[in-house]
Amino acid sequence: MKFALDAGSDVGQRAARILLGDRRCERLVMLNSGWRPQDSRVARSRDLAGVDVLLSDGTTPLNNLIGLGSVAGLPLVVWSDAPASDFGPASIPVIVGANLGSTLADALLSHPVSRPEEGDTVTVAWTEPGKPRRSGTGIAFPQPIGMTWATQRRKGYFVVHREDEWAGATTTVDGPQGRRTVGVADHGAHLEAVTLVAVAFVAAEGAFASGIQSTAVARAAILKEARNLELDIAVWRSHS
Repeated sequence: MKFALDAGSDVGQRAARILLGDRRCERLVMLNSGWRPQDSRVARSRDLAGVDVLLSDGTTPLNNLIGLGSVAGLPLVVWSDAPASDFGPASIPVIVGANLGSTLADALLSHPVSRPEEGDTVTVAWTEPGKPRRSGTGIAFPQPIGMTWATQRRKGYFVVHREDEWAGATTTVDGPQGRRTVGVADHGAHLEAVTLVAVAFVAAEGAFASGIQSTAVARAAILKEARNLELDIAVWRSHS
């Protein structure tokens, strides 16, 4: 597969390294000046001929990226979120929110252990930068995060704020089979980059129709790709 990358942050640079660490990456076209990984597969160009997917860490305005992808007829995968009002028609697939909180946290629910059944209660949580809370709802993450306080974002969904480099996501499913918890924890920028690259691989395979959209239709495939990229997943079970 051939990728074009718009990278202006640590997430983008890590995404480049992850792509080059995968044997399926035949070519990586870097759109930005400045930093460039040392690899024979890397080129700096604005020519996207032959590229399978364009991905971005969100440092370039979305409209500019859509224009670039539309000219080349490529699916576009963007790390940053977009308002729901931006979702709509586009001549190419535009997949936004390819990040830890908007994609990977929910994708964990497609793991065989945490897949919900009718009647189960589901809790999804992830980390974001910010001042940690001293009270709230206790949520368990893999180490080095562990048990920590979370704030409810909406029903069943919780956010944990952290001021260090660690980040994570976790899902807990409670039901007749007991409690099943599946989670990840790692360097924050690495987790974000793994998510971005996993979505890019899925998009390159044609999983998304045209239009500005979230990753919701392909969460199971995204988790599979993240695991292919050696995402380390922790699993706990406790029986009723």
